[in-house]
Amino acid sequence: MSTQPLFQQDSYLTQCETQIIRVCDDGVVLDQTVFYPLGGGQPGDSEY
Repeated sequence: MSTQPLFQQDSYLTQCETQIIRVCDDGVVLDQTVFYPLGGGQPGDSEY
């Protein structure tokens, strides 16, 4: 299962309800997100 990138459908979304799919050593995997990993943030931010 991969994360559904809601920002591709509506770039103005600022929040959504989501579920944690998996917790890893380097982060968490969500079922959906409004986070756009190439739009700023910290160097360690990424999309799986």
